[in-house]
Amino acid sequence: MELLAPAGNWDSFMAAMKNGADAVYLGGQQYSARQSAQNFEDKQVQEAVVYAHLRDKKVYVTVNTLTDNGEFAEVLDYLYKLQQIGVDAIIIQDMGLLDAARNVLPDLRLHASTQMTVHNQDGVSLLRDLGIKRIVLARELSLPDITAIAREVAGVELEVFVHGALCYSYSGQCLFSSMIGGRSGNRGRCAQPCRLAYDLYTRNDKNKVKLTDQGRYLLSPADLCLIEYLPELKAAGVSSLKIEGRMKRAEYVAVVTRAYRQALDSLEENPEFRPGPEVKEKLLKIFNRNFSRGHLIPDSDFMSTRRPNNRGVYVGRVVEQNQNMFTQIKLSDTVSIGDGVVVWVGQGQAPAFVIKEMYVDGNRVLEASSGEIIGLQLEGRVFPNDRVFKTHDERLLSEALESIRDEKGSRIPVDAEVSLVLGKPMQIALVDEKGLRVEMQTENPAQLAKGHPLDEEILRAKIGRLGNTPFELRNLSIDGDLNLMIPLSDINEVRRQAADSLMQKILISKQAKSSDAHSYWTQKIDFLGELPIGECLQAPLLSVVVSKMEQVEIALENGADRVYLGMEGLGSHKHLRLAEIRELQSGGGEKIERVVPLLPRIHKPGEPNIFRELADGCFSTLMIANWADLKWGLHRGFRLLTDYSLNIFNNYSLRFLFQQGVSGACLSPELSFDRLQTFTDFSKVELLIHGELILLESQHCMLGGVLGGGREKCLAPCSGNSYYIQDDKGYEFPVETDAHCRFYIFNSRTLCMMPDLPRILALKPASMRIEARRFSDEQLGDTVKLYRQALKELLKGSKPDLGAYQQDLAAVTPSSFTKGHYYRGVL
Repeated sequence: MELLAPAGNWDSFMAAMKNGADAVYLGGQQYSARQSAQNFEDKQVQEAVVYAHLRDKKVYVTVNTLTDNGEFAEVLDYLYKLQQIGVDAIIIQDMGLLDAARNVLPDLRLHASTQMTVHNQDGVSLLRDLGIKRIVLARELSLPDITAIAREVAGVELEVFVHGALCYSYSGQCLFSSMIGGRSGNRGRCAQPCRLAYDLYTRNDKNKVKLTDQGRYLLSPADLCLIEYLPELKAAGVSSLKIEGRMKRAEYVAVVTRAYRQALDSLEENPEFRPGPEVKEKLLKIFNRNFSRGHLIPDSDFMSTRRPNNRGVYVGRVVEQNQNMFTQIKLSDTVSIGDGVVVWVGQGQAPAFVIKEMYVDGNRVLEASSGEIIGLQLEGRVFPNDRVFKTHDERLLSEALESIRDEKGSRIPVDAEVSLVLGKPMQIALVDEKGLRVEMQTENPAQLAKGHPLDEEILRAKIGRLGNTPFELRNLSIDGDLNLMIPLSDINEVRRQAADSLMQKILISKQAKSSDAHSYWTQKIDFLGELPIGECLQAPLLSVVVSKMEQVEIALENGADRVYLGMEGLGSHKHLRLAEIRELQSGGGEKIERVVPLLPRIHKPGEPNIFRELADGCFSTLMIANWADLKWGLHRGFRLLTDYSLNIFNNYSLRFLFQQGVSGACLSPELSFDRLQTFTDFSKVELLIHGELILLESQHCMLGGVLGGGREKCLAPCSGNSYYIQDDKGYEFPVETDAHCRFYIFNSRTLCMMPDLPRILALKPASMRIEARRFSDEQLGDTVKLYRQALKELLKGSKPDLGAYQQDLAAVTPSSFTKGHYYRGVL
């Protein structure tokens, strides 16, 4: 299995290289999902590729953000530049960019980012058939899920995260940061709202729920650590093990990479190898929010609700503190001068400090061990029995820095073969570990020595002077007569030539096939070409999303042209039954044609796919919410529509869908009016105009975690009440669960574009959509009726009082309104 390490800057790149990574993933200055990292300029990317390729390692570049129309051609040029540089693969999210790369740069190796939310066999199969060579699977997959995918889909590599921070949401399905602050995770700008504090309230009576055994960081996952499960991952068919951490410091990358390198090397020797507790202890010391097995093997330690940042390792408890805040701490582990320490207090700010002086029995010491009582001067008030944690281990960090600075460990061993024959130039060959060989000869012939003949010591000293190259001399063999001499300047020159030649030969051996400039520009112009220009010539449909079967009739009666029926059991916590659909069918052919099942965003390999079974044979049109259902739906002959969860952000993603045979697509809610103006074809486009948007979908149910006793023994608190979480600014975010106990957070504000309907109508979309998944019957009926009436008047050419309509909507809407991203857009 490949060990893939993160690099947010050059120091982290070197940390990964020198501590055993087989490959590194990094981002450029733009188009990367970690825009807050320092990242790499083009010249640095080229230097990284050269450094890695000389050492038989690889570099993958992340271009894993959504691309808008205005930057699409520029991003394509960037991909071409990266191909010319020689990067080993591009990690990609945007389907339009994927399609462009396949057509314009057919030899460029592509990996599908975890941002594409690939979580089952059909999703893997689709992307493989589109030319993807490796897929970074969703973090939410269990070991049986991964095994099933690897067993059933051949011809593509699978990559999984094994260490580091976890997102609470399925990656690629999160609008949380985007909607509350304009910083889009899909554009590499996530502000991490899941690491903030929230309180849980019941919606019915607005009572704050007391969570005595939990902290306030209800959405903050613990860190992933799978170093003990490498044999299982290998057996499952995983190709690459990925360490998260492009925002982490170089020392973190060094420590974590080395730990996994050593574990993998030991696994090669012993297929049953498990690292000892001291390995995990090191990993805890460098950074942790507690460790969990994530979703691979679900456990009760998945969340870190008490602390969203590095908690360190427990090292002791406070014994006492005097009036001057001189504090006595009894240790349970070693601490040293330079270590960072935090004291967890019951109330107030936790004192955090670096140990500059400490005393044992009145004597100043550099280090103290378990069982000793140390004295420290603090600046904050603490109390007896408060717990003390070490968050910065100076010794461990020093070791990590030493590994990064170690030049010897990064050199490439080469063997030299020298041939000496009187009257002929000296022949020298350099051979690397892979058997690549170069041969050079001196300018002048060998002559009989008059003074100091050549010997092994002289030749080793001269040929071994490889300091300005990546090589170091290992073995030296000499053939011929040593009673000869060659000018030392000749030997130095031939050594330089041989080293340069070997470097070029190694780099050439790593070069993949790439497009020449003429082919690239020709194919680029052809692909970008003239986009289809279209607008809907008929009045747009008014479409409505509901989660309950009984609300289908309400939406239709009040003026909906089309109703999407959510199949995930959101709010009801149960799946639709075939009998319910048969009853709907009995209402008449016209009605059933206006009802479209909306398939779930997620259906994992181990789950019964009853959604397809219910839809198949009962409906002619489906809306799909993940890439996995695209191939299946078209193969089954459905008329397919796509949900906004597919993140359609540019003309080329839209064109790709239509070329596949899709009949309509809901565009990303992160698009502003300015960006929408750059779209050329609205003839099959749907735009959101009203409702509560899903901010995220999570495999982990927070309600079950804090109230229900965990997933396996859940008491189903969601069945007896409805809830919301409230942040420190007072914003209330409704939460729901579905029939698979997946967890959803909705926006605290309701999208309302009633005053802006003329501007939306001017775009001439095919459909305008109301998100009513959580609406009461009354709110649903009134909302649909008001939009129906307003649209009717506008389409007749009247100028209705849209402000009055908005006031009527406000009267039936429990939250205040937002215009989403239509005006502000996203970063």
